[in-house]
Order: sequence, then structure tokens, then C-alpha cells
Amino acid sequence: MKESGDHFFSSNEISEMEKKTVDRIIEAIDSGDYDKAKKLTRRMYNEFLSMHDLYRNWVTSLLSEIGKRYGDQDLEVIMNESCKSWWRPIRQKIKQSSNDLKAQIKMFISGLHGHLQDLEISEDSEKVTIKMKPCGSGGRLVQEGKYKGENAFLMLKRPQKITYGRKDFPVYCAHEAAMENVDFEDEGKPFVVVEPAKKIGKDYCSFICYKKDSLVPDKFYERLGYKK
Repeated sequence: MKESGDHFFSSNEISEMEKKTVDRIIEAIDSGDYDKAKKLTRRMYNEFLSMHDLYRNWVTSLLSEIGKRYGDQDLEVIMNESCKSWWRPIRQKIKQSSNDLKAQIKMFISGLHGHLQDLEISEDSEKVTIKMKPCGSGGRLVQEGKYKGENAFLMLKRPQKITYGRKDFPVYCAHEAAMENVDFEDEGKPFVVVEPAKKIGKDYCSFICYKKDSLVPDKFYERLGYKK
């Protein structure tokens, strides 16, 4: 139905725009229109990625301004405290869902899919290792040149705890150390540790879940100032 006069949209177009994309996908599948369902699925992916990157950029801009205005020490305090507001509830939910470490790791991996990138998962007798290819947040920021130019995001110049002792470390990526710090404070041990890529944005960081506390290398404690 085509509207006349000064209306941009028909009533049918407005009705379609009002629906959640996932509901439109289900409707297309139920009606047997699989090509439309595939098209809408790709559209929903792009919708999610657009919002993901918007908040990724916003958070990184906020962290950059904090670091530039108040320095690394205050940035570390704020990073650690702010991570408690979201990582602690996630950890509690994961633990409440199951006492089985395998199930907890699967939940963590499910969350990583929210970054909308391919994963590479490997396992040996000691650990499960997950890599995003590429990292949907910190790695892609580097790839997109967000740390260069007039409006560059902050690079942490000096080695410190939130950079895992490395220099020239992207400010967004420093939240990983803050996440681990929450686990050390709450549980005295890490649930997952991060091995940053040698060249962030070119290589892939590793998320490592060890199967037993005794298997976690001392270095993952010591780099944040803890003892095993």
C-alpha cells in the first residue's frame, strides 16, 4: 500500500520497521522464504556490529580522556572499579549456572561470540585456549587505525600492571588485566588469563582457561602483583 501526500512511508513499511529483526527472520522462515531469512540474518549481524562498535569506540574514548586528564594511576583505579560492575556479575552468573568447569568455559565462549568474530579454540591436557580472529574490539581498533592521527585513542606508554608490564599498550586492552584483578580479589585465582598478542591488531590474543588451579603458571599471578 502506497501512501499519498506528505508521508514518506506506507503503513506496511512502518509496520515492518517497527518489528525486531529476529521476529522478521522467524516470520520469513515460517513462511518458507529462506532467501529473505538469510538476507535479514546478515542485516541483523550488521545491526549488532554497528552498535557493538559504537559502544566500543565510546568506551575507548572515555578511557582515553580519563588517562589523558588524570594519568595512569587514576586510570588503573577507575579501570579496576568499573570492571567490577560488569565482570563480577558475569562471573557470578557463570558459577551459579554450573559447578562444572567445562560448562563454565562454554558459557564464557558463548559470551565471546558477542564480539561477532570467528573463534579458534584448542585444547590440551592442561587448558582450553580461545582466540578471536580478529579480536572484535581491541584488535580491530588497532587495525582500523584508531590509535593514530589527530583524534587518536590513548596508548599507555610505560609498562605497568594494567598493561601486563608492556609499553605502548592500547588503553582499551587494559581492561583484560582489570578483569583478572577482579577474580584475584574475589577468588584468589583467575578464571581466565589473557596472553596478549606480540603485535596487537596483527596477531591474535589468547584467552586461556586452565583446568586446575595448580596448572596456572606463576607469571599470570606475578604480573598483577599476586603470589600463587
